Amino acid sequence: MVVQQAGSVREIGQGRFVQEARSFSEALGQRISGNTEVVLALRSLFTANPMLSRLDFERVASEMDVGLRYAGVRSLSFTRRVDGADKQSYEQRVRADTSLSPDGFPDFAIHPPGERPEYFVAEYIWPLESNRSVLGLDISAQPTNLAAMQYARDSGRTVVSAPFDLLQEETHRAGIVIRVPVFDPTIGTPERRFMGAAATTIRVYDMVRGLERQGLLQGITVSIADVGSGDGGLVDNVVRPIVEATGNGLPGAEPYVRLLSVHDRRWRLTFYPTHTFLSPYEARLPWMAGLAGVLVSLLLATTVGLLVRQRTSALARLRMAERARHESEQRFLALFNQTTVGVAQVDGAGNLVKVNQCYADMLGYSPEELHGMNFRVLTHPEDLDANIEQLQRLRAGEIPECRFEKRYIHKKGYPVWVELAASPMWMPGTSPDDHIAIVQDITARKLMEANLRANERRLRSVLKRLPIGLCLIHDDGRISFRNQRFVQICGYTEAEVPTASEWWRRAFPQDVERRAARSLWMHADQHSRVAEGVIPQMEFEVTCADGKRRPIEVSGVFVKGGRIVTMQDLSQRKAAESEINSLAYYDPLTSLPNRRLLMDRLQQALAASERHQRSGALLLLDLDNFKTLNETRGHDQGDNLLRQVAERLRGCVHQDDTVSRQGGDEFVVVLEDLGDNPEQAANLGEEMGQRILHALREPYVIDGETHHSSLSMGVTIFSGMQETAEELLKRADLALYQAKDAGRDTLRFYDPKMQASVSARAAMELDIRAGLAQGQFELYYQPQIDRGRITGAEALLRWRHPQTGFISPAQFIPLAETTGLILPLGEWVLQSACASLARWAQEPAFAKLNLAVNVSPRQFHQSGFVSQVLAALAGSGTDGRRLKLELTEGLLLADVEDTIEKMGQLRAYGVGFSLDDFGTGYSSLSYLKRLPLDQLKIDQSFVRDVLTDPNDAAIARTVVALGTSLGLRVIAEGVETQAQREFLERHNCHAWQGYLFSAPVPVAEFEAMVLRTNVEGSTGV
Repeated sequence: MVVQQAGSVREIGQGRFVQEARSFSEALGQRISGNTEVVLALRSLFTANPMLSRLDFERVASEMDVGLRYAGVRSLSFTRRVDGADKQSYEQRVRADTSLSPDGFPDFAIHPPGERPEYFVAEYIWPLESNRSVLGLDISAQPTNLAAMQYARDSGRTVVSAPFDLLQEETHRAGIVIRVPVFDPTIGTPERRFMGAAATTIRVYDMVRGLERQGLLQGITVSIADVGSGDGGLVDNVVRPIVEATGNGLPGAEPYVRLLSVHDRRWRLTFYPTHTFLSPYEARLPWMAGLAGVLVSLLLATTVGLLVRQRTSALARLRMAERARHESEQRFLALFNQTTVGVAQVDGAGNLVKVNQCYADMLGYSPEELHGMNFRVLTHPEDLDANIEQLQRLRAGEIPECRFEKRYIHKKGYPVWVELAASPMWMPGTSPDDHIAIVQDITARKLMEANLRANERRLRSVLKRLPIGLCLIHDDGRISFRNQRFVQICGYTEAEVPTASEWWRRAFPQDVERRAARSLWMHADQHSRVAEGVIPQMEFEVTCADGKRRPIEVSGVFVKGGRIVTMQDLSQRKAAESEINSLAYYDPLTSLPNRRLLMDRLQQALAASERHQRSGALLLLDLDNFKTLNETRGHDQGDNLLRQVAERLRGCVHQDDTVSRQGGDEFVVVLEDLGDNPEQAANLGEEMGQRILHALREPYVIDGETHHSSLSMGVTIFSGMQETAEELLKRADLALYQAKDAGRDTLRFYDPKMQASVSARAAMELDIRAGLAQGQFELYYQPQIDRGRITGAEALLRWRHPQTGFISPAQFIPLAETTGLILPLGEWVLQSACASLARWAQEPAFAKLNLAVNVSPRQFHQSGFVSQVLAALAGSGTDGRRLKLELTEGLLLADVEDTIEKMGQLRAYGVGFSLDDFGTGYSSLSYLKRLPLDQLKIDQSFVRDVLTDPNDAAIARTVVALGTSLGLRVIAEGVETQAQREFLERHNCHAWQGYLFSAPVPVAEFEAMVLRTNVEGSTGV
């Protein structure tokens, strides 16, 4: 009997222990459910207003008073998903939020730092002050928290995170987050985009201690651990401690383990008794059982009393929990009824279980009238099928949330447009088919949209009939609207050119033209975007659909999402402008500029002459005996002759020069940029005048008959703006009369000095021709020295005139270049030089001498130059290796490839090349490497000041170094002092020529000098 009684007593103690543990477990589950209700209320706020202000969030969170009502709640928050590409703009937006503080949040930044594809950022947090370190926290740094967030996003359900450490706590840091997903309220897409999650963070230790203060955990200790997911959503079976044992259990006592489902997680609650649940009397009862039956009866009575008292205590705790649940429901109902959007709970059959006042007011009913009504009765028939389809998908779990626009029928019979968001309810005690609907009245917005559509239709009708072309181009290049005139101007329909890029391609088929035009437009577009938003008018000539070219004027103005572009056809305006311009500025008979345009161009020519310090010429032309033609053959034939004269004049001059008809048979030609000085301009002006005279002497065909005509010409030179345009015309007119007096068919210069210069030039040209024929030209030789020996000479042309004596090469060489006489002169020099080399080859003292000959650019670039040189070599029997041709840098600029080819041909016959006056031109070093040169010649302008000018000294040294690096010999010309020679030798330039040794001398003197220097060993210096 004692053993049996002992077992019964233990069962009683164990029953009391288990009952206390179960009471705590149920109270803990109810507390978590209460916290979940708070999070659901937050989700409703963000569903109704995704961009809820920070001030409104703070006010709502404060009114919930969760800090006092829910032990363990550390914060309420909203965590927003941020795409990695939007990180910077998101941080700037949060920093600029001044709804809570005038300064905003200037230091806000997502942390921990680092670049990630997406962020889950704690954007709203309450209370802010104690959780400021959490603001901006990317929960990606907390793996368990991140896993819960991702599962909430994928499942659409309320989830609880695995336990994690709370950063703001020092002890008992384990916390959890109850999280409800919030989806983007964008209308029109079947799949909702995940926006973030509303959540509450709970310190579980405080929640346990709060229940303990309410009378639970009497005589027991509990430890809590998370043992993983409870519904298979997350693959997680790791055991994580949440709360360590709240006290010390009885030694040897057996634990009681209970699993608690916390949404998608499972918690293991392990209980131990801290003391026996039996009184001392109950503990001794088995041993006293044998003493007396009376005592047994008394003990049984006592036991029953204790059981009754224990049951009474449990019922009291149950009533306390029920009261707490009731208070939580009341707070939720207050929030439910006070929110500014309509909220309704709908069961699986579509009946309204509960609605708030705002929902009822929206439809004109009371909440009591709506209770039990089916949403189908309230829905507009045309929207019912789509509504049912969305709810079926929601219940089937295809979508986590549905959102759409629909029409309700008001109690008074008129439609009410609403925006409805529905999400499933997963709260304990509710059917899995129930859902919560958040409803906003958008009737006013729909009315406004209808008005906007009507206005848009009217506007489109007006725009389509505008007399100017118009189109709307979006930022992505699409052309979404074009009116009739736009299509008429270019001919391109919407099917042909759906985008702006395609329009540019069709309107400008040529790549170069298209790139230039589009670049001009894009520059104006970008400038206008940051300025006033108006693209200025621009003119283009486009290719239309029919292949014709058409001038258009295009402008634009920026609007949201793109720009409106206008287009006008300028064809008629351009034609009218061209006709007006032609009548105002051009001669109708010859289409040449008339006197008005001539005066304008002449004034521009004078200004350009002044600005660039260049000279020009004005030619006044008058047809000889034109009056006779008019009188004998009629004015029609005279007009025909004038048109032919105008055509020939245009063919004689450059495109930039001006040919004008003054009136009658008088024409004017303006020649610009003829030279640096009046003398040069006079020479070139005379050449052009003679060309015109020659061209107009050719016979004309008038009405099938040949007619001969000539003209007289007056020429005046201008340099700058010393004379006016009228004064120049007067001077040219006086010169024209001089030409008439001289017998017609000729030209005369106004300035006597200019006339003298031209006459002298013509006389010298005749003398050169005579000099060539009479042998007045001869070669002089200037020795070239290398380390004290004469290694060769430079052949220099001299002209011994029979009347005036020696004439400087500076006078006759430029004239020879201009007139082309340089060609026979150059050929004579080559033949004479080769003859000297052939003669020297027979004498041992002269056989190794080289002879350098200067070649002019005009001579070198003539087609037969190579043949000319080879003929001179062959005719004299000269070894080509002894002949050196000196070329100037200017010669290289004309045609580099032709130069290289000719040099290569001559190089094959041993002919050498020296680059004369090196450093004074603009030759490219890249070409220098390609030219088959033997020698560089330092120009005398650098040698002259090599001792006084550091720049010249540096250039001389550079030329020597460059020649050495390229494997070329270097020679200096113009050496006149011993100091100059010593400077050159110090810098490894040992070859030189100049007056220090000898001036250019006749051949006999040169040969004698060679004998003295090379044979006898004296330099004569």
